[in-house]
Amino acid sequence: RIRGNAPAARADTVLLVGSEGGTTWGFAATLHAALTAAGHSVHVAPMAGFDPARHPQAARFIALAATYGDGAAPSSAKGFLDRLAQLDRAPAAPLAVLGFGDRGFPAYCAYAEAVAEAARARGWTQLLPLATVDRQSPQDFARWGRDLGQALGLPIELVHQPVLPRTETLRLLSRRDYGAEVQAPTVILRFARPRPTPWQRLTGQGLARYRAGDLLGILPKGSAVPRLYSLASGAGDGFVEIVVRKQPGGLCSGQLCDLAPGDSVAAFLRPNPGFRAPRGRSPLILIGAGTGIGPLAGFIRGNRRRPVHLFFGMRKEDSDFLYREDLAHWQEQGRLARLSTAQSRGPQPHYVQDALRRDAVEVAALIRQGAQVMVCGGRDMAAGVRAALAEILAPAGLTPALLKAQGRYAEDVF
Repeated sequence: RIRGNAPAARADTVLLVGSEGGTTWGFAATLHAALTAAGHSVHVAPMAGFDPARHPQAARFIALAATYGDGAAPSSAKGFLDRLAQLDRAPAAPLAVLGFGDRGFPAYCAYAEAVAEAARARGWTQLLPLATVDRQSPQDFARWGRDLGQALGLPIELVHQPVLPRTETLRLLSRRDYGAEVQAPTVILRFARPRPTPWQRLTGQGLARYRAGDLLGILPKGSAVPRLYSLASGAGDGFVEIVVRKQPGGLCSGQLCDLAPGDSVAAFLRPNPGFRAPRGRSPLILIGAGTGIGPLAGFIRGNRRRPVHLFFGMRKEDSDFLYREDLAHWQEQGRLARLSTAQSRGPQPHYVQDALRRDAVEVAALIRQGAQVMVCGGRDMAAGVRAALAEILAPAGLTPALLKAQGRYAEDVF
């Protein structure tokens, strides 16, 4: 709840919030307090309920919009663009759009960009140019606040203290190291699953329920900004597992890669329903490179009854073939039907998209049979995979975009 939220019909300033995990609401509360202190009547509401008729006194609208996944609307903004498109005319009061995201992801503030573009196309007057806040930066937010204050003729100073997520302590059980020979140190970290309380079991809070593909937030020491890692395990596995590559100068990855068994970290769960192994018996094509193998390994580990085909790209087989022994074991158990690999270092470099082209006939046949495709890894790899699949599927009149529209193509890209 926003303390002192003005009635919708009497507000001169309307803050529309599009948030997935809740952090954007915290920024909205800070902005609400600052504008209220400056003498404005401010109403805060989710973007999903947007209806300009509810705000007859509005002199301005401000949209604070996060992005979900690869550019989709966050949960509290679903339907906003449809509502905007259905209006007879744009509101008379001008609009400012502020996007929230993480520059480490390819779809950085893509939904905020879509909102700003849709507003422009409808002729909605712009109060301020589109601006963005990277990784919950209080500095970015304060800088935008000064621009807003200048536009309103007010001295606005936005001092935002990010609300830290409620974390649990995870104790490291084991680690497996890879990649040192190719200057890409990578580690598979397995933590003990914390015992959920009765309340957590009842409500699903904390780490009571999680699935491979969900996100584990790690709060590094000395920082208020968490980093997110895809889970390579589900609650039924009895442990919490992630794959981490040490990034040059990376605070969180550096701390994680320095952990020894028995050490602990502060962590929290963020569900990621858009990247979970689908139910059913149809074939599953998994495509990943590097640390992108993490959630894919979790899907295979949990597989019981469907044919799963994995395409995995690495630098060198003898250095960073992550989960090598596990994959061989899962093939013996029937959890993994086929493994196809590609090495990008060596006399004849190949990438995972080359492996797809090499098996183009089988890939096309699987997709015609209803196979679902899941891709995890870096943005360049994902773009290469889309291009390769577009070539492979063209004779069948299919495209990755069409598969995505059918719910048969999912990406987790970083």
